[in-house]
Amino acid sequence: MDFESYVKNEMPDHGDMGYYSYRNIFNRKDLDNRYPSIYMISTNRSAGKTTSGLEISLDLYRRYGLQTCLLYRYGYELSACGSIYTDVLSLYPKYGEEMTTKAMANGLFYQMLLDGEVFGYAVALNKPDQLKKYSPLFTKCYLCIFDEYQLETGQYLPDEFGKLQSIIFTIARGGGEQSRELKILMLGNNVSLMNPYFIKYSIHKRLMNDTKFLRGHGWIAEFGFNESSSKAIQENPLYKAFADADTTYTAYATQSVYLYDTKQFIESYSGRSIYLFTIKYDGKFYGVRDCSDGGYIYISKKPDMTYPTIITFNANDHDQITMLINRKDYLWKNIRDAFNKGYLRFDDAETKNMIFEILGIDLYK
Repeated sequence: MDFESYVKNEMPDHGDMGYYSYRNIFNRKDLDNRYPSIYMISTNRSAGKTTSGLEISLDLYRRYGLQTCLLYRYGYELSACGSIYTDVLSLYPKYGEEMTTKAMANGLFYQMLLDGEVFGYAVALNKPDQLKKYSPLFTKCYLCIFDEYQLETGQYLPDEFGKLQSIIFTIARGGGEQSRELKILMLGNNVSLMNPYFIKYSIHKRLMNDTKFLRGHGWIAEFGFNESSSKAIQENPLYKAFADADTTYTAYATQSVYLYDTKQFIESYSGRSIYLFTIKYDGKFYGVRDCSDGGYIYISKKPDMTYPTIITFNANDHDQITMLINRKDYLWKNIRDAFNKGYLRFDDAETKNMIFEILGIDLYK
């Protein structure tokens, strides 16, 4: 299949009806001037990313016999893999009538059958090693869909990025080739910059308020806003019932904002404070203060170098004036707890990124 020709001439697209359109991102190339493998797509809620992606998977199967692999985090989620196609097939009956499933290898993964024919598979990220021996079954898979790749809870798998990589390499093996081309759709809502994928690709450093697309080597990330879905949510009485009580979540659902990352993290401080310690990271020094008047921990690029406690997490930053600590140390625990409870503040974006980088290593390693 010629991917460029498919996107231009054949791919189903309902952007004119207010739903999310993949045509814009699929027409873009990565930093190597190639069509990438990974597409990370984040928008406000109910924009139609999942429905449009599932329709594309059905279309690729009917046109070219290309199969789809659905990615989940846990094995207990796999048994419901066929049900997500129920609404899509009812909307577009030309693709088929029914998606059924069959447990494989005692439920290690599931086979999906469209009207009795093998359509694709569903696999779990938390079992990458056990799945390797079954790579020959995935030789017809071309599209992978990982829905909800960002989580509101922030509770990702240990080394989730590495597990996803292992699963993708397993799927891409076989078929007479050492590694086949795949397209991976990672779909999510604007939840948080603190997720393992944004950390690994340094998206948390590059993303600005007006950013629409970011490109990397082999990947593209899109940050969109669907006006139609936002309007539909706001007109729903359910939205009105919650809006007065919770401005944070309703803004996340209806606006182009992140649920847990707002400009309120960056501000100046005044009033009384107690200097706690200094952080050395990547050769630079940052001061950590307990601002009692504001009720938060404040980190800035104005360290008190007369204060004796200087901590670091990296052996390259460690010298005769620093303490090399691990992330179980109570000093770092104070920072992590402040972030989790929402009372961590920074003087600028560089300082925030420094802490986010350490938090990313801490949370997602």
